[in-house]
Amino acid sequence: MLSNPGCKRSNLHTALNQADLKIFIKDVRDKQGRKRPVNVRSWSTVKDVKDQLYQLLNVPPSSQRLFFGPINDLPNHRTLNDAGIYRSGETLLFDIRPSMRGFSTLTSLQTSDSTPDICVSSVMNDLTTKSMRRIVQRTRRGLDMGLKPEIALDGSGGTYFLRDARKVKIAAFKPSDEEPYAPNNPRGYIKGGFNSVEAMRAGINPGEACVREVAAFLTDHGGFSGVPMTTLVEARHPAFHTNGTNLKVSQGGASSGLHSLSDTSLPKFFFNVESKVGSCQEFIMAECTMDDLSPSLISVEEVHKIAILDIRLMNADRNSANLLCKRIECLDGKLKKYTLTPIDHGYCLRSACDVCWFDWCWLDWPQLKEPLSKKSRSYIMHLNIESDIRVLKERLHIQSEALDIFRASCKLLQAGIKAGLTLYEVALMCCRYDDAGECM
Repeated sequence: MLSNPGCKRSNLHTALNQADLKIFIKDVRDKQGRKRPVNVRSWSTVKDVKDQLYQLLNVPPSSQRLFFGPINDLPNHRTLNDAGIYRSGETLLFDIRPSMRGFSTLTSLQTSDSTPDICVSSVMNDLTTKSMRRIVQRTRRGLDMGLKPEIALDGSGGTYFLRDARKVKIAAFKPSDEEPYAPNNPRGYIKGGFNSVEAMRAGINPGEACVREVAAFLTDHGGFSGVPMTTLVEARHPAFHTNGTNLKVSQGGASSGLHSLSDTSLPKFFFNVESKVGSCQEFIMAECTMDDLSPSLISVEEVHKIAILDIRLMNADRNSANLLCKRIECLDGKLKKYTLTPIDHGYCLRSACDVCWFDWCWLDWPQLKEPLSKKSRSYIMHLNIESDIRVLKERLHIQSEALDIFRASCKLLQAGIKAGLTLYEVALMCCRYDDAGECM
């Protein structure tokens, strides 16, 4: 049977047309949020896209930064498929390196590779509140004065307290690469060790918890649940943990870092200060945590606001140490009330729906069985679930599986409250109540 050359050319032309992708480029500094369409091939590299943008914007490729997700900019050698762009309609975020602008701003680090500095991540510029920008600016002044970030004594990842020029703690920085089982974890939770595991909890990859911290703040509309202001930042300081510099010998420190016995090629004085991306959260001054108080001292409204947040986000790490308590004196001077501030939301919005009864410390508190106030009921019923999902997907690149669980938990919460159920009854439908959360 003879082949038809014209048919082959037509099939090839069709295949090439199907390989075309129409993506959008959004300038992070465009206040109007306009998107510019660009046609590319599915096998195009990031460098190919930058070359096209050079023709359109007259910005040299070396001065361009492209983001698909909030953490790191895309390297030139990666293809669009490698970056996770498989279909048309995806949006890349565009920024210009500070060397091109000629000066350092609140959303760009100083050009020096060794000067301690901090700035708001450019991809989060429009989602960062003015108050949070001022906090980042104050921490920058503190770093300029030589105030060293102070690592927290507890926790499974690296958390650093940052100070302003008056030496007052005003922010907490959590680098993505120092999370449990991330490459530079300072607590010894590193991959490849004895009884190695891939992640602290299923459904979230190492390095993604900082994005969840930001997501918890963005979905706490109007500050209803009291989540502290949070954003993504880029920071640089020698005190941050890199390449095993802070690991003990028992944690594998003798085989990594500058003090490694296996690599003598580098001089001991050499130290490369790398910039890190992570969450930066407003520091909350509190008197204690719920570890130190009886739940009977907390009002019904305070307990309900925490439960609503955790049910919506399916938070798998709500222990009593993650609830900060601040005392408020009443007018009569006799009764004392406490407000609760929830922190540490790195294990919410996971792609695994396995929250257990012991993950929520408030589940057995009597306040949970009390009816909701009009304020809480109105807040729940007016939640725009799809709008939240759109922000979480487009700006933070939360996985589809996690967003499906978020949609289900929010709708279940609304349906339960509409049917007259208490938060306790709704919570029981969301979490597992078998022994240790294991399948029976």
